[in-house]
Amino acid sequence: MATDVISLIKEDHRDVESLFERLQKTPENRPALLAELAAKFIAHSEGEEDEVYPVLAKRRPEEKGEVHHGTEEHHEAEEMISQLLGTDPESPEFDTVLHELIDAVTHHVEEEETDILPVLEKAVPFEERVQLGRAFSKRKAQVLAAPIKPRSRTKDELLHQARELGVEGASGMSKDELISAVRQKKQAQG
Repeated sequence: MATDVISLIKEDHRDVESLFERLQKTPENRPALLAELAAKFIAHSEGEEDEVYPVLAKRRPEEKGEVHHGTEEHHEAEEMISQLLGTDPESPEFDTVLHELIDAVTHHVEEEETDILPVLEKAVPFEERVQLGRAFSKRKAQVLAAPIKPRSRTKDELLHQARELGVEGASGMSKDELISAVRQKKQAQG
């Protein structure tokens, strides 16, 4: 049984991938599967952001940009999960947003497993990663015990991301318009 935080994070990644596959293959189970995905994804994200990312940023200050980027990707995915929770699971819109979510999370997992986790493995000795695994699991359990509350990026975070992506007229957009513009720009960039 895995206790090292890196193994625990990777197990969560495989679990989410399995949930995505089931969401696509068994549309009749979407309401329950989506509730499970929302709870697990949010718990995982908060566990990483509260317990894992700060350790990495402290040990390797040059990774603060990657840590911030990972947090932004979590929040973006949570926005999509929130949108799915409010969408009819049988509608075409559900399928569209689900595919956007799968693409975004797959991208995040690939980056995390190739960029962040190898650095964490080098920066933190195994015994400490086991302790970090306990803290990560404890935080996830706390989040899972509470009502599901997907988070969202702040308007300032969205403006920053829009500027980085070259979205024109971002400063005059509402938060919802920024979310849409950033999502469209990222899709256009592939």
